[in-house]
Amino acid sequence: MLGNRSVMDTPFSQTSYTAKLIQDQQARTVGDVLMNNPSVRVVSGASAGFGQDIYHIRGFFYGNNDIGLNNLYGLAPYYSTAPNFAERVEVISGPSALLNGMPPAGAIGGSINLITKQAPDFPITQLTTTYASKSHIGAEIDFARRFGDHKEFGVRFNGGYRNGNTNIDRQTDEFGNAVLNLDYRGERVRLSADIGYQSDDLSSPLRFVTIAPGTFVPPPPKAGSNYGGVPWSYWRPTDKFAMVQGEVDITDNITAYAAYGWHNSHIDFKYPSPIVTNAGGVGNWVSRPIKGPSTFETWAGQVGVRAVADTGPVNHALNVNYSKIDRTSNEFFHQAATPIAGPLTGFVFSNLYNPNLNIPVPTFALTSNPVGDTNLSSVGMADTMSILNNRVQLTVGARHQTAGSSSVNAVNGAILSPSTEASVWSPAYAILVKPLDNVSVYANYIEGLQAGRTVSNQFVNAGEVFPPTQTKQTEAGVKVDFGRITTTVAAFEITRPSFVTVGVAPNNLRQVLDGEQRNRGVEINVFGEITPAVRLLGGVAFIDGRLTKTAGGANDGHKAQGVADVNVNLGAEWDTPFIPGLTLAGRVIYTSGVYVNAANTQSIPDWTRLDLGARYTFASPWNGKPITVRFAVENVANKSYWAGSYTSDGVLTVGAPRTYLASTTFNF
Repeated sequence: MLGNRSVMDTPFSQTSYTAKLIQDQQARTVGDVLMNNPSVRVVSGASAGFGQDIYHIRGFFYGNNDIGLNNLYGLAPYYSTAPNFAERVEVISGPSALLNGMPPAGAIGGSINLITKQAPDFPITQLTTTYASKSHIGAEIDFARRFGDHKEFGVRFNGGYRNGNTNIDRQTDEFGNAVLNLDYRGERVRLSADIGYQSDDLSSPLRFVTIAPGTFVPPPPKAGSNYGGVPWSYWRPTDKFAMVQGEVDITDNITAYAAYGWHNSHIDFKYPSPIVTNAGGVGNWVSRPIKGPSTFETWAGQVGVRAVADTGPVNHALNVNYSKIDRTSNEFFHQAATPIAGPLTGFVFSNLYNPNLNIPVPTFALTSNPVGDTNLSSVGMADTMSILNNRVQLTVGARHQTAGSSSVNAVNGAILSPSTEASVWSPAYAILVKPLDNVSVYANYIEGLQAGRTVSNQFVNAGEVFPPTQTKQTEAGVKVDFGRITTTVAAFEITRPSFVTVGVAPNNLRQVLDGEQRNRGVEINVFGEITPAVRLLGGVAFIDGRLTKTAGGANDGHKAQGVADVNVNLGAEWDTPFIPGLTLAGRVIYTSGVYVNAANTQSIPDWTRLDLGARYTFASPWNGKPITVRFAVENVANKSYWAGSYTSDGVLTVGAPRTYLASTTFNF
């Protein structure tokens, strides 16, 4: 919405991660990339054995299904996304309704956007072999060419495949993806198209651990242990997506742009999701296994006009656009009907520390078939007014958003949530001042709208859709560009309606909308070179998340569940002088303890993770082109820890165990 701007000219907190960083850090999913960002917590990691990436941004839930693809929400793979086809992973912290519109699943703490790779002016033929412990072996291909008298036509293909045993006990994973980009760049017209496919077959997946109300939170299971992955469980998502986009320079000062895309996500799954019910902390759990399938289909598009004009001493950067997202869902929830009769029919039992591997395959019965529709549309407009050679910039804008949703149980025709529609104006104001050429001081007010949130399948009111809710943020910050290195400091406050879990475990847990959550915080980020041989990336975030306006004031002032007071992500690289081409790297990740329920009676402790790595680049003896060998160890100490708390009371995830990574990139 603001056009192409540098970090120093953006009045919001923004970070971009490049394809080189993605490759050098051997990131397998977007979640691995976001391990560099202190404002983001990877609550559930596909690389930790879950098959699914889930984040918190500034303390608020963000699902992988809300990731943008070339600025269109809902088109990237639904549960986790391999980043090998991304030129950049962009993160904006805080609500961004004006900038990007409303994501289909309602994330409000920030936005994540992937920019796909296009063919550069030079040819690329690259093969990378990969290894991840225990024996997960694969390869990636990157191929690019440009054609035409002026290299106006481009082709870029990225694909990958890996298979074998993962870092989790008794777990195997077969993963593959392929993404093709075609582009045309003329004198006044630029067009591109992306077609992609991603498939995953994960056996014995880890799932979330729910700590029943009133139950002691037990220590985490041993790192790498498969506490719930029975032999017959699986997680098999498949994603297909396509999009086209283009822009036309109508005049030197006016550009029209448009984009449209489609995404189909289908998943087959079958697994138990543990609920710890014993108060003694010995790790006994109970679960009623569920199975799928589920299908989500999304159509998304936008059209708009950007213009630049001068009125006296004031330069205007204008933008008006219209966006629309339609998502339909068809979910089949089957619950286990055997082996136990009576009030706990279909429940199975095991232990976090001594898993029962002999649980028989239950029979399943269809209990719910939620069929839902989410329809989002918006019209946005913004004007960035600049004076004094862009030293003072004022952005004023608004987006009129309409959010509609409904959900019906196709098994019996029951209305899980009636058709709802809400329309609101979401204004935004931002000012940026440059007192010095390398210093930017900014402040903003921006709102977000969350579509009707759908209750997930671990609750008895699964499929219920809550009405749309509105989020508000105020933020102020300073950015300093020292030439080689840039630092940013931002202070913010975000408020939004909150969701809590009530009821009795294991078969009567319900999610409800109750009160408001207010997160206040300060973020400090640094990226760049201290010297030409030493680079830093990361920072620290301090967040105070509080519950307010709760029912009867019962939880007013309590810490918001899942929000850590202190988050640190700090990495460094050093190009060694004693061996040319050798780079050593390290990263520390720290998350302070959090409460996992609204009553603040359950909590998990803080944790620290150390990652180390090295890479060596040398000339190929065959063709003289560079070969890069990489090696890394994540979670060097093999630390066992609860990684974080999900969106609901008492729902926890574990962190990844010690993981060895190795890769070699050949250029031809």
